[in-house]
Amino acid sequence: MRRATLDAFGDEPFDVLVIGGGIYGLMAARDAALRGLRTALVERDDFGGATSHNSLKLMHGGIRYVQHLDFARLRASARERAFWQRAAAPICTPLEFTIPLFGHGIRGPEAFGAAAAIYTLASRGLRGPHYNGARAVGAKAARQRLGGFAPEGLSGGGVWRDGQLRDVNRLHMACLRAAIEAGALAANYMDASALISANGRVTGARLRDRLTGAEGQLRARVTLSCAGQAAAALARPHLRDPAVFSGFLRATNLVVDREVGRRGFAVVSRSRSDAVVDRGGRMYFLTPWQGRTIIGTHESSLDHSADSDVDDFLSELALACPQLGLGRKDVLWVHRGVIPANIDDSRGGGKRHTRGSLLDHSGQGLGGLISVAGVKYTTARLIAERAVDAALLQLGTGALPSTSFETPLPVDDSADPDPHSSDAGTLAQRLRRAADQEMATSLSDVTVRRTLWAETGLLNTPGVSEKLAAAAAMANLPA
Repeated sequence: MRRATLDAFGDEPFDVLVIGGGIYGLMAARDAALRGLRTALVERDDFGGATSHNSLKLMHGGIRYVQHLDFARLRASARERAFWQRAAAPICTPLEFTIPLFGHGIRGPEAFGAAAAIYTLASRGLRGPHYNGARAVGAKAARQRLGGFAPEGLSGGGVWRDGQLRDVNRLHMACLRAAIEAGALAANYMDASALISANGRVTGARLRDRLTGAEGQLRARVTLSCAGQAAAALARPHLRDPAVFSGFLRATNLVVDREVGRRGFAVVSRSRSDAVVDRGGRMYFLTPWQGRTIIGTHESSLDHSADSDVDDFLSELALACPQLGLGRKDVLWVHRGVIPANIDDSRGGGKRHTRGSLLDHSGQGLGGLISVAGVKYTTARLIAERAVDAALLQLGTGALPSTSFETPLPVDDSADPDPHSSDAGTLAQRLRRAADQEMATSLSDVTVRRTLWAETGLLNTPGVSEKLAAAAAMANLPA
């Protein structure tokens, strides 16, 4: 894969410009290119480098939406999880989860069993071959599954499967490769500094190449802004009512130096759930991953110190699951991202969105611009498809059916060097591959967003930093 330059974007207008190279932007560029639209994708930092990288690495099948009474989202999630399982099978695998249940009321196994039956029926024909329905189990079976993490007073457990991403970086590269192979031009470190408009219509964006300092512009008939929190800032100068954009919360997940078995499970925190059917405290999920454990998700206001979030999260976990005995020294990596939320200052907090937002600004008198605010990784393909459908209406090209659901992703499943190896030759080989084939432009691109080295703690191994610096110099990658 080759990074596009400003000259490559040329003077002729593209059909679609996608701003933002997270999972939503990657999937939008893929969908548009698969339909034969002339497509450009630009990302101001690195692909998948923000919230998309900072996730719990789970593809949710929608069981949580029973308690939200949101059956449309339940069915969409089950269907989209099946897409990822089929399209990216080498890196998306089923993982079983167990949650503790208490008493015999709304938090008990009887209520969960009823919800599980509803979920199993509502998702029939959508889940795919690797995912059975959900079910409730008794106290003895729940204690066996939860082991030493089983809380006192357990009356049963809720059991289901979701998909787990073994390597989210490889998935991002597969999505990027799919877009490029379908004909899209793409560039990371290409900042869309401002939108260009004329006669009440967005006609493209001003660009600045952050690697060379060069500036230019890209013309496009429709712009899909998948820039997350930055989407509002891009659109605001051109809108009569910028209040259509939501607020945001910070979401934090921790990778810790613990092994908790082969199943995922939940512990109950002090924080209240935001479900319509309130089953008690919010649940934090512990998922085994790469011989470590990922724990999530803690949410806080953007005004709150990001560093304090980790301490607050660890304090919550100390109360919810003291058996872990976690401290700062056990945290290998901190995932942080921002998620759309309704912010209610009068109540001193926020409530995360359960649905993504698709804002076609032509309804506000501004044609040529569609903003996408993603909520869940799982439904990125579906929201991208809907965004391109909206773009087609503005383009007036007629129906161009999406093939993104049926088309597999080109996941690179070739012999990859051991992701946990600190051998100098292995490190150098992986660095060269990232630079030559994956648009990596710096050492941090490789250590954080092309490999698992940062997340799994490999960088803390004595001598690895020196080996990487030497290998990076040989590959012409700046630190």
